[in-house]
Amino acid sequence: MNDARPPRPYVDPTQVDHDKPAPAPSPAPAAADWAQASHLPRRKPAARPRVPRPKTERGYLSSHWHGEQSLVRSYWVNNMLLATPLAMALTGLMSWISAKGESLQISAIVLLLGLPLLTSLDIWCVVGAWRSAVHHVRDGGSKLWSWLARLTLAAGALQLAVSILFGFLPSLGEYWQMARGIDPIGQVKLSVSADGHSLRLDGAIGMGDGQRLIDLLKSEAARDLRRIELTSPGGRVHEAEKMAAALKQRGTASRAVGTCASACTLVFLAGNPRQLTPGAQLGFHRASTGTYNPVFEELANQQLAATYRDLGLPQSMIDKTLRTPSHSIWFAPREDLLAHALIAPLPQTLAIALPPASSASLADFDDALRIHPVWGALEKRKEGTVNAVATRMFEARKAGAGDEDVQAAAWSPLAQQLPALIADSDPQMRRRYVQLVAEQLKALRLPPKPGQRPPCRDLLDGRLGTRQQLPLALQIRESQWLLEAASAAPPRWQPRPASPIEIEVLDRTVGSAAMGMLARLWADAPDAAPGPGAGCEPVIATLDRLQAQPLARRELVERLLFQSR
Repeated sequence: MNDARPPRPYVDPTQVDHDKPAPAPSPAPAAADWAQASHLPRRKPAARPRVPRPKTERGYLSSHWHGEQSLVRSYWVNNMLLATPLAMALTGLMSWISAKGESLQISAIVLLLGLPLLTSLDIWCVVGAWRSAVHHVRDGGSKLWSWLARLTLAAGALQLAVSILFGFLPSLGEYWQMARGIDPIGQVKLSVSADGHSLRLDGAIGMGDGQRLIDLLKSEAARDLRRIELTSPGGRVHEAEKMAAALKQRGTASRAVGTCASACTLVFLAGNPRQLTPGAQLGFHRASTGTYNPVFEELANQQLAATYRDLGLPQSMIDKTLRTPSHSIWFAPREDLLAHALIAPLPQTLAIALPPASSASLADFDDALRIHPVWGALEKRKEGTVNAVATRMFEARKAGAGDEDVQAAAWSPLAQQLPALIADSDPQMRRRYVQLVAEQLKALRLPPKPGQRPPCRDLLDGRLGTRQQLPLALQIRESQWLLEAASAAPPRWQPRPASPIEIEVLDRTVGSAAMGMLARLWADAPDAAPGPGAGCEPVIATLDRLQAQPLARRELVERLLFQSR
């Protein structure tokens, strides 16, 4: 072991004179400095003197870039009061172009010229403030404020980088096209019908289309314009707002003949009245600014909600629209549109909206028939049906016929299709029609007037004028059946004539009179001379007995009811 104490001298006891006093011990040597350090109080470190930054001859811009200005000036003045507003203005300009689409060409030119300058200025502000924050610590300043400043600077730089990388660069080609006066999404196609009553709007709504529509509405070609027909995926909101304002001021009707989505719905809602043809739909979703700034996204959608509110869209549908992402779409159900009176209800019977007698034309009848769901379905099943019906109705109108006779003129061309339509129906559809005929006969089973035939007998003999006496509920049911039958897929096999075995089964089950019992239902027979005629009780009784037959036998009888021997 090591002993820090000095060694004591050895004294031989045999040589020591005990009478003499012992020599005084020599003083111990002083301990080393390192051994005394733990026993001494520690001295506080001397405060680092704050060295002022050397003054340079650099100007204001250069001194900020090198971080030579104070943190307060570099961060709050040069960055927060200069760079941040400019970055927000840049993002807002891109958002405004995407959402509103107003003055696209001028905005695109300003953006292409100002973006490099604004980006350079923002880099100058961020880099200078960052360097100043670093120098602030070296000069003895607070580390907390230095790191807080650097964190906010990094967040601002990140937001700018995201806006440029994901908002500007992917759309650089589009901005270049807009700067040259070309809208990358295209322009809508506007065409006026031959009679001048209808204006067709087809395609995306692009730059300048609002003014094009306004100029067209003021032209001589649109003097007799009554409605606008829409098929569009949407486009520029600002252009759609200009279109909507022009149509609303003029009082033009609107009709969606296909998919009308996004900004197109603004144009549709400006019409009065509004029609949605069979197969057409209205699509809604949030507005998109093309940037990743939630503030501008929210502002754009609040403006869109206000526009929809002015056009009469209910708040429940506006909320649904704002909840639908811009990359998706929500197609409003027809039931909701009808419940809020946003569209006119479709006709429930075969009757159409007749044009005014004074100015009716063949094109008006053709148009009214094509938007009718039943006549439109019949036209798809057999081309030329609408033209034949429109011609008959137009000729009746020219001859001075009343509204009821004009509507009844459509039944004769329809009667030419009904036998084939009934024969091509599946067993379930045919059974429903047989039940409907039984109810029609019962409704017309009235005591005949002296010297006249029973109305139900006229119905069975194919006198189409008798159908005007049917109750409205039965007319609606027949119209619904016709729509389903005309819209159904064609049969895989052509209907075959009755075989001798099938006729034998029919004779033994319901009687020989059932064969062809309903074959003349749509015969379009001329009016018969007044006379008592036979009743229709045996027919009603036969149709009622069918419900008790086995399914296979019932299907056979229901098919042979419409076939003659």
